[in-house]
Amino acid sequence: MNDPRVYTVSELNREARGLLETALGEVWMKGEVVAPKAAASGHLYFALKDAEARIDVVRFRGRSPALAPIEEGMVVLVFGRLTVYEPQGRYQFVASLVQPVGAGLLHAAFERLKEKLRLEGLFDPARKRPLPPFPERIGVITSPTGAAFHDIVAVLARRWPLAHVVLFPSSVQGDAAPAELILALARAGRFTIDGQPLDFVIFGRGGGSAEDLAAFNDERVARALSASPIPVVSAVGHDVDVTISDFVADLRAPTPSAAAEQTTPDVAEISASVERSARRLVQAISARLLDAERAWRSALRASLVREPRRAIETREQRLDAAVARLAAFPRTRLAPQIERLRHLEEVLRLSDPRRPLARGYSITYNVGDTTPLRSGRETAPGKLIETVLASGRLRSRVEEVRDA
Repeated sequence: MNDPRVYTVSELNREARGLLETALGEVWMKGEVVAPKAAASGHLYFALKDAEARIDVVRFRGRSPALAPIEEGMVVLVFGRLTVYEPQGRYQFVASLVQPVGAGLLHAAFERLKEKLRLEGLFDPARKRPLPPFPERIGVITSPTGAAFHDIVAVLARRWPLAHVVLFPSSVQGDAAPAELILALARAGRFTIDGQPLDFVIFGRGGGSAEDLAAFNDERVARALSASPIPVVSAVGHDVDVTISDFVADLRAPTPSAAAEQTTPDVAEISASVERSARRLVQAISARLLDAERAWRSALRASLVREPRRAIETREQRLDAAVARLAAFPRTRLAPQIERLRHLEEVLRLSDPRRPLARGYSITYNVGDTTPLRSGRETAPGKLIETVLASGRLRSRVEEVRDA
């Protein structure tokens, strides 16, 4: 043995502590938070782990505060000193600074803004405005080139083709997106004030990462939604995505398609319901008419044996008049409903986009676009175009564009 000295446990732990703190000094460490626990003393205890190892961490009260609440599963950066807890000989890290990393930082900012706006009352259910059951004009604020707008239009065309859709285009991610979304909300408000009232606005985009959805967690956007004169339906991302816009809006839908589903009736169901109601009304009136006629005729037969002929003739005349009034009653009561059904049928027939195609017309798009071509200047030689006919589609390439 080179060193005959015998250490006590306390001495050895003290030596180990000194060696660790001196050799490494203060360092940064990254890991996933495990089992965070705040002690009554105000100290915070947790562990950090990665794929292969784990280390205990303590942040003493009075050190620099965490930039956000520390929660299970968060990935954080900690700054501090590696040491040994002498009483137990336990290896640990004493953190002086703790901050979330990446998505964790976004989540922390989300929670702080959510709590701030909640305390201000922006999420109050009493602020939520009802949507009309039969909307006539629907605004959409989203990217004009994204799948969200296509999905919304497709659902509305199937469920409620009577509604007119007005697009207010905006980018939905990136640094410019919050300002563009706020501008689109303002344009929708002016559109309504100028005499073309929107029943509500669908406000959203398809799914994405937390960074992609950041514009919908922007405080400026949240306050613009709160001030909107038009009811707003938030439809951001997929089912699992939740944004600040969802809490502020008058209604939250899990996806853009779901927003179109939740806010409109199904025209086929309404037509079937009206037809069922009309049949029941006709049956009820017919039954009452038949019962009344039977009662009158029964009374007449009974009177034949005890009343003079003049009285019988008078009653017969009254019977004829009553029967005539009852016969006209179903047509009088049903006339408004029948006229309404005919009107709806005519509107649906005229709004069918296939009618012009059946007369030999066609619709042409640049391949990849959803807006029909209205002028030769909207395409160019060499571009692929697709033509929709009454039956089938044609795909071709533009050879030449001429002015009309």
